[in-house]
Amino acid sequence: MIYLTTMTMQLIDNDPDGIRICRVEGESLVTVVVPRDKLAAAKKLPDLPDRGVYYLLDEDHGVLGRVYAGQTTHGLQRLDAHRTQKLFWNKAVMFLDSDNNIDRDVLDSLEATAIDYVRVHGSYETDNIETPSPRMNPYKEQRVEELHASILFRMRVLGYDLDRKESAHVVASSAVFHTKKNGVHATGRYNPDTGRFVVLADSEIGLDRPIIKNQGAIDARMKLFAGESSKAKLEDDVEFTSPSAAAVFVLGGSQNGWTEWVNDYGQTLDYVYRNKEHMDE
Repeated sequence: MIYLTTMTMQLIDNDPDGIRICRVEGESLVTVVVPRDKLAAAKKLPDLPDRGVYYLLDEDHGVLGRVYAGQTTHGLQRLDAHRTQKLFWNKAVMFLDSDNNIDRDVLDSLEATAIDYVRVHGSYETDNIETPSPRMNPYKEQRVEELHASILFRMRVLGYDLDRKESAHVVASSAVFHTKKNGVHATGRYNPDTGRFVVLADSEIGLDRPIIKNQGAIDARMKLFAGESSKAKLEDDVEFTSPSAAAVFVLGGSQNGWTEWVNDYGQTLDYVYRNKEHMDE
């Protein structure tokens, strides 16, 4: 027996890394993938439903560093607040439907299910501190389970596996870590003896986002790129006192370098150097 699922994907402006709209044959749920820097364009798209759940992702080629789950009754407009209040995410994935198909009880229970799932699964961090406890309508429990199963399936198809566990690999002390967040490609090396992190020459530096609360990164940018904006390329290696300072220098904003820098196996710096269970292997 061959079981088939038909999913269609629309690429806005023919950009495979841009806004994507996905639908599964026989289901009313609409999936919308929104890169952070494409939010303004995404909000102009017509005829998208307003009600559903969403994930904010800090992701690098499918490797999830941090995940936040929430609900919306205003469609993509909900992301406006997160653009200013949550700086970690570079991509949002929304699962939207009409009020008739996702009523208030289903929406609250679906959000609680999604939050509980990201808190106990995968190797990523989450900004969801607590799981809501709405009353689960027993007559709608099956609907919630079906919706959540469809969401998990669609996330895997899109390359964002919420169940993914980092596997152990031997990592050399000279291993190169990288970030590709917000279209900025940079590489670096961590020294576990000193705790310092070197951003390597030829790394791209995103200058369009201001640095928050990291004087060392601010000083380095001012020294190297005074008067420049948008994106620049580093001519020489630059050393920082921590992985986070290096990530802030490269990406701007406020960054957790321990989860931002990943190696070629998709392992975060935190997993390689601070995960006690891994270190004992």
